[in-house]
Amino acid sequence: MKQAFSIGGAAALAALVLMLGCENTLIGEKGGNQPPEVWLSSGPVEGDTTGYQVHFYWGGWDPDGEVLAYEFVVAPGNPYGFNPEDTTGLDKWFRTTSHDSVFRVSANDTFRNVTIGNTLYTRYDKTHTFFLRAVDLQGKRSIPVYRSFTAWTLAPFVNIERPRPPSSTTTQSLSRVITFGWTGRDPIDSPDNVQDPDSVRWLYSLILNPQGVYDPSFDIVADLNAHPERYESKWGPWVWYRAPGDSGRITILGDDEVLEMNRSHIFAVQAKDEAGAVTGIFDRRSNVRQFIVSQAAGPLLQIFEPFLGGFRFLGTILRAEKRDLPPGVTLNFRWSADASSYGGEVVCYQYGWDVSDLNNPDDWDSDCSPFVRGCTATWYSGVHTLFVRVVDNAGTETLGQIEINIVPFRMDRNLLWVDDFPSSNFSQTDYATPTENEHDAFWLGFCNRTIGFDPTRDVYDAYYSYNSRAPLISLIGRYKNIIWTYSSAPDFGAWDDVIRFTPESLVGTGSQVTVNYLSLFLAKGGHLLTEGNSERTGGLAASLLPIAQSFPMSLKCEITGNTTGCEGDTSGVNTFPFKDYCVSMLDKIVGTLRRDEDMPTRRVRNYDCMIYATKSTDAYHDSIPGFPNQLDLWSEVTAANRFFDLNAPDPRPGGFTLVEIYDPAYWMNRNFTRNQPCFHPIYRMRAKNTLSALNGTSISLFVTKYAHIVPDADSGLEVAAPSFHFGFELWYFNRSQVDAIINTIFRKWQILAG
Repeated sequence: MKQAFSIGGAAALAALVLMLGCENTLIGEKGGNQPPEVWLSSGPVEGDTTGYQVHFYWGGWDPDGEVLAYEFVVAPGNPYGFNPEDTTGLDKWFRTTSHDSVFRVSANDTFRNVTIGNTLYTRYDKTHTFFLRAVDLQGKRSIPVYRSFTAWTLAPFVNIERPRPPSSTTTQSLSRVITFGWTGRDPIDSPDNVQDPDSVRWLYSLILNPQGVYDPSFDIVADLNAHPERYESKWGPWVWYRAPGDSGRITILGDDEVLEMNRSHIFAVQAKDEAGAVTGIFDRRSNVRQFIVSQAAGPLLQIFEPFLGGFRFLGTILRAEKRDLPPGVTLNFRWSADASSYGGEVVCYQYGWDVSDLNNPDDWDSDCSPFVRGCTATWYSGVHTLFVRVVDNAGTETLGQIEINIVPFRMDRNLLWVDDFPSSNFSQTDYATPTENEHDAFWLGFCNRTIGFDPTRDVYDAYYSYNSRAPLISLIGRYKNIIWTYSSAPDFGAWDDVIRFTPESLVGTGSQVTVNYLSLFLAKGGHLLTEGNSERTGGLAASLLPIAQSFPMSLKCEITGNTTGCEGDTSGVNTFPFKDYCVSMLDKIVGTLRRDEDMPTRRVRNYDCMIYATKSTDAYHDSIPGFPNQLDLWSEVTAANRFFDLNAPDPRPGGFTLVEIYDPAYWMNRNFTRNQPCFHPIYRMRAKNTLSALNGTSISLFVTKYAHIVPDADSGLEVAAPSFHFGFELWYFNRSQVDAIINTIFRKWQILAG
């Protein structure tokens, strides 16, 4: 009887449901609304670990109508460990009509340090439960479905870039007003998949031990890593990483705060990502700086002038850098300063000539302004000193002084021969190099053809008489015309000391003392004939620092060494070869050759070596007739069993190799570089193999940049004329052809006797 009741009761309940839940066809009234159903069709599986950006897909239906919308909530914890209040009340649920969505959840609950590659990262994770329910047109809600998962992420990291990091993890000396700047990166799910962090915060403090006592020996960085809770009160508020005015990437200490002088401080930056993970590793090499506030830190001032080169100054108790110059040369000074190494910022510059009282504003030629970045001056006599002052945002100054002594350029003598090609009087056998007597006789024979030449007065033997010291500018200023013959051995000559150029980015406090007075000499209307052994480091390549003596090379773009593109230091445009001789590219037959992938085949023996030269078809030749159409090697040099014998067996080169190359077309085209308008070749080399990249390249030049200037001489004949440069020693070439070349040059200079 009991079991039957139960069955009858169930039948009655079913009939009631049918009667209330369905429309009564007899009387036309609607029964009770049934709840909709909902399901998750895709997403992380139950209990899975995934990234903090989670994609869920879902669906639903209503057995007696339509689904109006879906409601969801993401609660921290799993279904058995979350707070019920997180899902209680309609205000906790979010409504959508979509069937999928990507949810960014927090991942900031537990963390541990992990090593990926060779780098230590902090990995955070947090468990969440996603609840979903459907709502029908009558507002009835389904029973929720849920899915639990654990989200993880790598914590963001920060690199402090300003001030520049020290070479080691030692304490830095920084200014009283310090600009800190940093870059943050947030690895989303791998070190290579990064984005900007959401926000940052920073702290600064004296080095205090856990008892709050100042202790500069205390390892506060280790304590910050081990006990971050001790420092929570010292952190500033979180700032959006992309806040206006770069305030999320830069802050200044010392403008509103008082930093204690000569005491150790710490500055640290922490980043937070959109998942709530924060930087958990503090390192002096990245996001922490330990520093002492020093009053001695000051801006580094750099002054540059095309003729004089570069100078660097630091501090105020400095002696003036002294340079001798001819009268009437327009000097173009420009300057800049850097305070970033100690966290400062340059506020203004000020300059003046011959300032007698540094504290009197009326003695300066300018006010202190951030826009005063250069000046020009032309002096004709006397001694004049340029003062340049730079001030940082802490009021610290650096003062630079350059003293200019004007040396008269009388230019009252016709010709000076600078014998900068040292040799010895060995027994000549293979003609690989001339003896001292042979070289002297060769050039004295030419010099003696000029008007008024006196060998006892007009020869400067740099090596044997002056211990490889360069002539003084006062001696250079006595002549209208100079022949300078040089060696390819920098330790035995003065040529390198005169034309060597220091790139602006490499200028040091011990910058080159010798002014490139050959450039000044040309600018004053003087005439040069320069030539000599030009292999390896010789020739115009002597203007380069050793790090840049790799060939072929671009003077403008590779002045600090072989680089890609022309985005770096381009001060090479002020080198002697580029600025005065109009050469853009240098190359060698024998030298340190590049290994670029597109470097053409380069080998010396029986391939790149020179067998003769042909006169260029450059239009400039029409104005200077007299040069032979072909320039051959001297028969003594190429005779059988001689070093440069064209048919010599290995290891001899099988041709002439002591040659420098100018603006080789194959490398100019490769770098999309054009010749300068004032570049005028005289001779082009014929390589042993016509397939050589050096075949037809320029090896000597008309120097025309200053050819229009008439020397301002005290006496004698003055004439405007070009200068000449040969990338080889003429002693090795056909005597009658060289004779014609020298006579043509002397006629153009109007110093040929008779």
